[in-house]
Amino acid sequence: MKVTGSLRASSWLRSPAWWAALLGAAILALLLAGCELFPSNASALSEKKYAIVIGINDYIDPGINDLNYCVADANSISTMLASAGWTVKLITAQSNESINKYATKSKLKAAFDNVPQDAQTFLFYYSGHGDGGYLPEEAYIIPSDYNGNFNTIISSEELSGWLAGISANNKVVILDSCFSGGFVQAPDSLDAVPGNYTKGNKSSPLEMFLRFGELLSRNWEARVSGPNDPSALLVISAAGWDEYSYEKTDIGHGLFTYYLLDAASSENGKMKGDADGDNVLTCLEAYNYASQKIDRSSVWNNGSSTDFFPHISGGLRDFALIDKRGN
Repeated sequence: MKVTGSLRASSWLRSPAWWAALLGAAILALLLAGCELFPSNASALSEKKYAIVIGINDYIDPGINDLNYCVADANSISTMLASAGWTVKLITAQSNESINKYATKSKLKAAFDNVPQDAQTFLFYYSGHGDGGYLPEEAYIIPSDYNGNFNTIISSEELSGWLAGISANNKVVILDSCFSGGFVQAPDSLDAVPGNYTKGNKSSPLEMFLRFGELLSRNWEARVSGPNDPSALLVISAAGWDEYSYEKTDIGHGLFTYYLLDAASSENGKMKGDADGDNVLTCLEAYNYASQKIDRSSVWNNGSSTDFFPHISGGLRDFALIDKRGN
């Protein structure tokens, strides 16, 4: 469910752990900046790119509160991708969904079943209600016809099954919904930030560094296993497994999607999120830009500040969202 939001030095600095943390932070900074420390997948994305983009404001069940800016999220993401050469299947529920039934579970499943077999890269984007907060590995997408019965919801396991049926070599999932971190495999998470984040419990550089070797191993396994192995997925979530995702009236978007779109906007002749200036905005670069913006901002809800943090998993696989090298 989306919610509308109205260094002291010490002896540790001289310890071996500090140097390990410094090295780990440097490596992660390079990775999250999009620097090509490892071979890039970007060149492979000149092939056919196909995206399913979903935005749901209006829910059929009157007991489910409607949302305000998920359709705006989906429309803007669709425009961004289409302008970058993606073929986009856009599904939105703006109003009268009880009559139109555009974004029902069956319609979403049909969209997955009809992904072209020749698509080399596939992206799924969703903005709408989510459910979860029970276990770190569980999360749910809420289609417009959800009525309280489990068979009308889309679980992380069910979505994984849909994705496994797509033959594309590269697969990216971006979710702007509450509890969406449940779709991110925690042991394969590059950010290493807890799924119930607060400003005080963000992972240290050392913790991220110690996970670095495991990520390398997982990345290699994903490349060897092939495109239909679940570990080959790159998943980006707006929030943790026990966190809400927020939309705000003053920006007219979900907060995470707003910064994701901002990463692709131009400033001084380059995309804001293009950290290495190669005219390619990768998923890691876009994620890093949005997560830094959110980490530096406060979301106020009912007079109190609310913490949440985006997440990314998929080892060190990285794909291009926008490639402007030919422009």
